[in-house]
Parts: sequence; C-alpha cells; structure tokens
Amino acid sequence: MRYLITGGGTGGHIYPALSIARALTELDAGAELLYVGTATGREASVVPRSGVPFATIASGGVINLGLLQKLRGGLRAARGLVEALGHIRRFRPDVVVGTGGFVAGPVLAAARLMRVPIVIQEQNAFPGVTNRLAARWAEAVFVPYEEARAHFPARARLVRAGNPIRPEIAAADRAAARAALGIGPDERVLVIMGGSGGARDFNRAAVEAVLRLSVDGLRVVHITGERYFDQVKAHYGDRAPFVTLLPYAHNMPEIYAAADAGLFRAGALTLAEIQVRRLPSVLIPSPNVTHNHQEWNARTLERRGAALVLREAGLTADDLAAALTSVLTDTALAARMRAALGELADPGAAGTIAQRIVSIARESGRNRR
Repeated sequence: MRYLITGGGTGGHIYPALSIARALTELDAGAELLYVGTATGREASVVPRSGVPFATIASGGVINLGLLQKLRGGLRAARGLVEALGHIRRFRPDVVVGTGGFVAGPVLAAARLMRVPIVIQEQNAFPGVTNRLAARWAEAVFVPYEEARAHFPARARLVRAGNPIRPEIAAADRAAARAALGIGPDERVLVIMGGSGGARDFNRAAVEAVLRLSVDGLRVVHITGERYFDQVKAHYGDRAPFVTLLPYAHNMPEIYAAADAGLFRAGALTLAEIQVRRLPSVLIPSPNVTHNHQEWNARTLERRGAALVLREAGLTADDLAAALTSVLTDTALAARMRAALGELADPGAAGTIAQRIVSIARESGRNRR
C-alpha cells in the first residue's frame, strides 16, 4: 500500500505523523511512504532525517492575520493545492493521512478532489481549523480526548485514540535512567521544559519559583530552549547548584523516566508523554497559541485530577513554588495524579491508528482494482 502523510509547522504536528509512519511500516512491510510538507516549516529538516521520503508544496495561513497577509496566504494555499494534486497523481496513494497545520489543508483538499480516502489525527482537546474543516470528508478522525467531539461536525467519524508518541518514552527504565544521570535513590527530580523552543516568560517564572523551593534532596533539570539558555543561566547565577541546565535534551525518555515531577507547557505531545510516564506535573499553558488550545488541553487533565494548572497571566513565583512543592512532596496528591494519568495514557496509540489506516488503504486498493 502507498501512504501519503502530511502535517507540519510545529513538532506537535510532525512527530505524531512520524510515529504513525513508523507504525505503518511495522504493520505493512511493503509500505511506500511519502511525506508532504513545506520547504520552510520545521518538517523540512526533521522528516528527511527520519528516512521518510519528503516532498514540498507552498502553503500559507490565514488565521489571525491582516487582510493583505490573508490574501497572500490564500494565494499560497491555492498554489499548494495545485502542487498537492501533482504529488497525488504521481505517487497514487491508497490513503492520505493528515495531522494538521497549514500544509495539511491543500493536501487533504487535493485528496478529496482525487477521491483518495482521508484519515485525520488531531492532537488537541480543541481541534485546529484544518482538521475541523476536513473532518467531514474523512474515513476516520482520531481524537485524544472526548472533549474534542463537541468541536467536530456531527457526522464526523470520530475514534478515540491517544496521541502517538515514540515507544522509547514508555520503554525507558527508571532505575537505569537514574543511574545513567547520576541521581541517587533518595533524590527527588523535577524536570522543567517550556516546549522544544523554550519560552521566555515560562522560563523566568520557573527560575523564580525554583529559587524559592525548599525540598530535601531536590535535583532540577531545566531544559531552557537554545534561545534562552544564556538568559536563564544568568538568572540562576550561582544560587542553585542543584539545577542542571540544558539548552535542548536529546535524551528525553531517560529524563522522563528519572523524574518525580514536572513543570511544563501544555502542548499535546508533552501531555501524552507525561500520561504514559504517569508523571505528576504543574502545567502553565502558553497564551500565545491559536484558539488557546493549550489551556483546553491542560483543563482536560485538570478536570480528571491528573495535573495542576496555573495561568501565566498574574502568576506569582510564590504560587508556582507552592504548586511545585505540592507535586514533589504530597505523596497522596502524587498518587492520585498518577492514577488519573494512567487512565488517560494510551501507549499503543500509534499502532491503533496505523491498523485502521492499513485497513482503509487495503479497502481503497481493492476498490481501485
């Protein structure tokens, strides 16, 4: 079978797509894959490194932009539609899989015009515009939370499945990870990460809170993002010898496995990862994302008792320090969070999604013969 995959702009769209691609090749040994993205999005550097064949189209957004920018975005999307039609004619996929982002719109529209079955994977509790619009055409729409159902058309074929994550996240062994990182058995580890690129205000709040913590045997791993490393390092100064600063972490499975608690934004993949690791956490949703979807994600966990959620606006260092102290030292709270996270966790999501895609592709292939 041939599988065309699209999604881009941010890691939140790209990495689920690559997890699905990996699962497809495990299920279908003869699978042929093509990933369609943009030449300027993050996917242009990430996807080729994964070994998946990569092609590009033009694409542009129109959300929250001025009139001139919307016109330019619309023209790029129209050009992208023509280019996507060309890729579909040449590759002849049995199914097209979209994970969101501006690039997915023209590709899914082209698939609809070419009568190729569509599958959508949505990462957030509040779905993106592309996925909401394309859902009415899709053979299956995978959603991570029941709360997402209210935002899709009534006739959309929704399927509950968690966000696909790397299997290494779930497989990492805690004892081996702590030994590799030089962490003692009695030390309590807090991991801080504001997304792969970091976040200035998040980092500032985290530093001020960490400097107020008084937790025995505390070790902090603060992943700052490359842009903010020097700034955060200067802010800590020599006041926190128990803090390990990293601009970026290539060993996140190990860090998650070693941690006792976390402080994070509320990106969809981060939440899927802490669910699988059952890691009690404080979440500070980014206020700078489309449709405020990170707060929707965070509140979904909060309602189930799976995380503590604080808004960035008006947040004080004392309030954040108190919340972090709770998840680090309140064993009853941590136990309730771990149980709730376990109920949400879906470590086999990539396989579940891939099985349905393979079934749809095979049916499509039979119908075309």
